[in-house]
Amino acid sequence: MARLSDQWIEQVKNSVDIVSVIGRHVNLRQAGRNYVGLCPFHSEKTPSFTVNPEKRFFYCFGCGAGGSAINFIMRFNNLSFTEAVVQLAEESGIPVPQLSQGESRERELRERLMAINQLAARYYYSMLRAAPGAQARRYLAERGISPVLARTFYLGYAPGGWDNLVKFLEGQNASLEDAAAAGLISQGQRGYVDRFRDRIIFPICDHLGRFIGFGGRIISDGHPKYLNTTETPVFHKGRTVYGLNWTKDAIKEANRAVIVEGYTDLISLYSKGVRNVAASLGTAFTSAHARLLGRFTEHVTIAFDGDQAGQQATMRSMQLLSEAGLNVRVARLAPGQDPDGFARSHTEEDVQAWLDQAQPLVEYLISHALAQHNVETREGKLAASHEVISVLAGIENAVERDEYIRYAAGKLQVHQDSLRADVNKHRAGNTGPRPDSHIKSRNRHTIKRVRIPTVSHGELVERDLLRWILHQPELLDDFTAQGFSAEDFSTQEYRHLVSLLARGEWDELGASTAGDILDLDRPTGKWQEYVNQFQAVIWKRRLSKIEEKLSSLENERKGFDIHMELYVLLKEYYDLRRTVFFSKEKHAARPGGRGEYA
Repeated sequence: MARLSDQWIEQVKNSVDIVSVIGRHVNLRQAGRNYVGLCPFHSEKTPSFTVNPEKRFFYCFGCGAGGSAINFIMRFNNLSFTEAVVQLAEESGIPVPQLSQGESRERELRERLMAINQLAARYYYSMLRAAPGAQARRYLAERGISPVLARTFYLGYAPGGWDNLVKFLEGQNASLEDAAAAGLISQGQRGYVDRFRDRIIFPICDHLGRFIGFGGRIISDGHPKYLNTTETPVFHKGRTVYGLNWTKDAIKEANRAVIVEGYTDLISLYSKGVRNVAASLGTAFTSAHARLLGRFTEHVTIAFDGDQAGQQATMRSMQLLSEAGLNVRVARLAPGQDPDGFARSHTEEDVQAWLDQAQPLVEYLISHALAQHNVETREGKLAASHEVISVLAGIENAVERDEYIRYAAGKLQVHQDSLRADVNKHRAGNTGPRPDSHIKSRNRHTIKRVRIPTVSHGELVERDLLRWILHQPELLDDFTAQGFSAEDFSTQEYRHLVSLLARGEWDELGASTAGDILDLDRPTGKWQEYVNQFQAVIWKRRLSKIEEKLSSLENERKGFDIHMELYVLLKEYYDLRRTVFFSKEKHAARPGGRGEYA
């Protein structure tokens, strides 16, 4: 039988009717949107077993059993995960995939290549810590990479010489043909030779922690400076994000990934407490990179080099990330700086402050457009304004668009009404011939192609709440008295500002954020209505996180039926839904009550 792919398993889960599956074994009756019955997994007289057809899972409030239709069949029939999912597929008429002979050979080859990569990683790791690695250890120390960091990222050293790894692999009775297929060695005139020689070795793993390739940094005067594994059946540079095996949990927890270009950029930021970081292997960012990151987060901060090449890479990557539905910010560096050097020459607090001040996508695009032209001249201002208009016209949210029109007008030193008229004309498609059409942008990565994501509902609610607090500071006491704190804000700048206000402190970032909010009109309506909306946003985020965690746990293959974390999450989920329900009833019964509740 073929290995069951995640896509096929999802097809089975989405195709089966969980109420029908469980209803064959449990007498269910409808209760609102859910179905209830006596739990088949423990003795009870009052039904505490609930099935939610909308979310496709069950839960027993009496014994804590819960999960998907697959998990029910596993527990009820005492089957393995594979046996349960195959049974459901067959009952639903879904063909069960079978491996062809070619597919079987390909799978076996991939497993062999990852195994020999792991063997090579162990060899490189030991060489860094042995006598031949003395110079490499000094190099790492000079770059600020401590022995602890080197162990964390399993760094190694490939000694000089032509066939050190070849001899090691022969001594381990490993297949040299597989080593060649893995890109570790290559055929020379007198036999196999090592690909990596006299290089610091950075093992590259997939997000599951399997060794798929290597990167090598020369420590002598040779070339190229960096050398990666060639494309192999397990390593595809354009689809691999370095570091995810170490940092994916931190990325999910922060709901933000800081994207850098190289290995040392990632390690240096990691050493300064930035654990939610990933690297694109110094290659051109691809849509596959964006999709992979999108599996772990909704927000990204691009932190590429400050030179021209870094700016061009930023423009390319922000477009792909935006098209993948991610919210993008850009942490800018001065020309000649890179994240590695910046992190090594600054404190942990400085590094975090730099990332906290990352510009939102639209603000960065406007700044970038202005930087390409001399806006002190008429021609430069007109050329810059055309690029800025294209950016502004791409913003779908009217409130956000209006705010950025005001921002851009100030930067361009033009009237808001004039800029707004041109933006509206551009959105209507009535651009017409321009008298200065001979002026060409010096930015070959045209800005207008970048999709501009809208500000989320939650971010707007947070901003509106802060408008109240900044205009009426005494409301902060009422806000905290209702059990809220800075940690309830998802927007970094807003969280930082509320933390400052609570402590009675101030800094440059807080002042800048407060200034932007105070530029807006005073809020209208009732304070408590805004608080209610804020509470609704918090609940919705908590529900979404629980649902995401439940979804990931449903794919666990081993011991899922006794996974207590799932049961705790399900109980928390239902408790929170009950809280939301009663709150909705309360506000619906009160005139003027409103808010978005999951």
